[in-house]
Amino acid sequence: MTEELTPNGPPDEPALNDQLSALLAEPAVWGNVDPSGVDAIIATITAERDSLAEGNPGGDSDTSTDRQPTNVVGIDTRRRRIYRTLAAAAAVLIVVAGAAFVLTRSDSAADATIALAGTDVAPAATADADIANRPNGTRIDLQVDGLEPAPDGFYYEAWLRKSPEVGVSAGTFHLRGGDGSIQLWAGVALDEYPILTVTLQTEGGGAASSGIVVLAGKID
Repeated sequence: MTEELTPNGPPDEPALNDQLSALLAEPAVWGNVDPSGVDAIIATITAERDSLAEGNPGGDSDTSTDRQPTNVVGIDTRRRRIYRTLAAAAAVLIVVAGAAFVLTRSDSAADATIALAGTDVAPAATADADIANRPNGTRIDLQVDGLEPAPDGFYYEAWLRKSPEVGVSAGTFHLRGGDGSIQLWAGVALDEYPILTVTLQTEGGGAASSGIVVLAGKID
């Protein structure tokens, strides 16, 4: 006896169609996700496809009752399994993309913003610094405007300070590519080191500050 298929498929197929369509309509499904997660999903769907192919390995179209296999998975059951696999895959993509979105948003948030003004050494220079405390240090996103590129043999160094005499280096840059955004890091907490300065340093001049401050600002 052959199995009769109805145009609408198994009884719960419309509901599965609606669920899958809703999942695939989520914007997060199409965001950037971990490639290893996508590989696992593809492997699951491939295994499902292979299991369906094994149900009819030779492509024999003989439907006589004396040749029916004893261990057959119904077509309706197979179809439901495919829909559930795809729905689960879409759900995994949503969860992974959503997690990546939350991590990106939390990593970009600033805890404070400092406006830096140019000193007599660089009166036309200004800068804004978005500063964020992170588990592995303090991140500084410095946007510089009007500061001349460091001359050959010199570079700029940023410092987080608790006083004019006590400070920790937050990184170096030279601006020879023009004004722009610079990402810096320091290994001290912002609440203890609320002053941000930029000095002009001589290459090979040692690790200490030169004292030639070109930009300075402080959290109010």
